[in-house]
Amino acid sequence: MAVNGSHPLVLRLVSSSLAIAHRAGNIIRDILKKGDLGIVDKGVNDLQTEADRSAQQCIVESLKINFPKITVIGEEDLDTNASVDPNWIETGFNDEVLQCKCPKELQGVTDEQVVVWVDPLDGTTEFTQGLLEHVTVLIGVAVNGKAVGGVIYQPYYNYKAEAESPLGLGRAIWGITGIGTNYCHTALILQLLLLLHITLTIRYL
Repeated sequence: MAVNGSHPLVLRLVSSSLAIAHRAGNIIRDILKKGDLGIVDKGVNDLQTEADRSAQQCIVESLKINFPKITVIGEEDLDTNASVDPNWIETGFNDEVLQCKCPKELQGVTDEQVVVWVDPLDGTTEFTQGLLEHVTVLIGVAVNGKAVGGVIYQPYYNYKAEAESPLGLGRAIWGITGIGTNYCHTALILQLLLLLHITLTIRYL
């Protein structure tokens, strides 16, 4: 589906975030396959890996290219001037989201009202321990300080049964206030993304 100004900004943001989260998940899986996690200890029970860093670069840079006027805040403190692998940039959109009817109260949202919060790899400690089912990519969309939607991507969902299952590897869950989702209630997504919002807000105070 062609994306243009006729699609409300919130729909375009979540649609883009869904495509970007898939790309970030591929990056996370590729880094684990290579075996060099590049672990950095940021403090007590707070690890960072190359997968965290690379996935955040993918997500933040892709969002900035697709939506240059919005504010994007990532969990990891990275050099914003660092070059990003062009293969990590995702400019696609998810048609399923774009086909939804945007709730009336979100139809007039502007770029200046939006902050996107990014946790590129939630569950880093579990990731380093091989507990891959706990790994998620979180992208939350807030409007005027209120969480209104976002994406949760599980890059290792079904990884233990991938060979026998027709579902393949990975699962994305998305939601927008007033719009349902195939995999869980939007309220659950908003609770998780609100927690992400609060956590990162405290971190950046």
